[in-house]
Amino acid sequence: MTSYYMNELSVPQKVLLGPGPSSVHPRVLAAMASPVMGHLDPAFFQVMDDVCDMLRMVFNTENKMTVPISSTGTGAMETACANIIEPGDEVLICRNGYFGIRLADIAERCGATVHLFDTPWGKAVDSQALRDELKKLPGLKAVGMVHAETSTGVLSEVKELVEIVHEFGALTIVDAVTSLGGHEMRMDDWGIDICYSATQKCLGAPPGLAPISLSPAAMDVVVKRPTKVQSFYFNLKDLEAYWNQTRAYHHTSPINMTYALRESLRMMMEEGLDNRIQRHARVAAGFRAGAEALGLTLLAEEGHRLNPLTTVSIPEGIDDGKVRRTLLNDYEIEIGGGLGEFAGKAWRVGLMGESARERNVFAVLSALETILSKEGYEVAFGASLSAAQRAIATFDE
Repeated sequence: MTSYYMNELSVPQKVLLGPGPSSVHPRVLAAMASPVMGHLDPAFFQVMDDVCDMLRMVFNTENKMTVPISSTGTGAMETACANIIEPGDEVLICRNGYFGIRLADIAERCGATVHLFDTPWGKAVDSQALRDELKKLPGLKAVGMVHAETSTGVLSEVKELVEIVHEFGALTIVDAVTSLGGHEMRMDDWGIDICYSATQKCLGAPPGLAPISLSPAAMDVVVKRPTKVQSFYFNLKDLEAYWNQTRAYHHTSPINMTYALRESLRMMMEEGLDNRIQRHARVAAGFRAGAEALGLTLLAEEGHRLNPLTTVSIPEGIDDGKVRRTLLNDYEIEIGGGLGEFAGKAWRVGLMGESARERNVFAVLSALETILSKEGYEVAFGASLSAAQRAIATFDE
């Protein structure tokens, strides 16, 4: 009997509207199918340079050390902590969701004495409260924060928070995994020291690379640290030599993923960063209006809602897993469940990158109307679609 794995791979087409990965444009997938080159081939060095140049545009930075790490976003988080933090350093981590918790965990694993600044889930980090907390903690080396908290759908005011941190002489580590390419990011203007992201969300590429950028001040800390970076793989001093200096071998770069990122960034340049950010805002406005018309509560604090991802409450008596399974199996649509405090209480709907399209807003709302009505939830058919259509049509007025 022939084992199933001897059959040719056949992958079903899904509409990815979860917290990531997002759908990938055929142009990006086609770029991945280009012939493999050696990672020390001068022709590949040009691809690397193209990627770094465009990443600087997306980060809005002149930082020389702006590169994609061979990893997902968590690897970039680990890279930031491992290179900046030495054993015994004191850091403060702002936690207002699951990924702030992860950042604190990684900082502690790097040997830091970690102080926690907690904000209720669904709320943005409060700038005045952060200032008051920093007054109690002199001598911090760094403060970490999440720009776009994927677990809650909250966007914090990073510009203001960074300014406050710098008043106290600490470096800033900013997680922009779900915001880069979908919200404004002005790394240099805002004075961010270390910022990282991931390719599988608003950047529109498959998962596997994690852009990171360090200011000259942050790189100076890395270069002058007296102890070894605890991670060989994520050691930025050696990675800088490969990406920016002598092209010295460090590890085999994911060649075809780099092709994919180059093409997704090229598509961003064609669309224009401002236009792309507006697209994310427009489809988010449509989905939010539709969700509220369906009777779903938006869980993120008003005025601090993340455009690429929206969290909505699960109606009482509705089976979370059953709804998401039906969406996936019957409609080929994937949305995410809640994490941490929101587990079993929220759905996370991602409209990011290539998935941030008006057609996807109408598809998921229509499917939810049908599924929820069959589960006994009272639905005014068409109301969510009309509300979404109205919000999108009037968005620019």
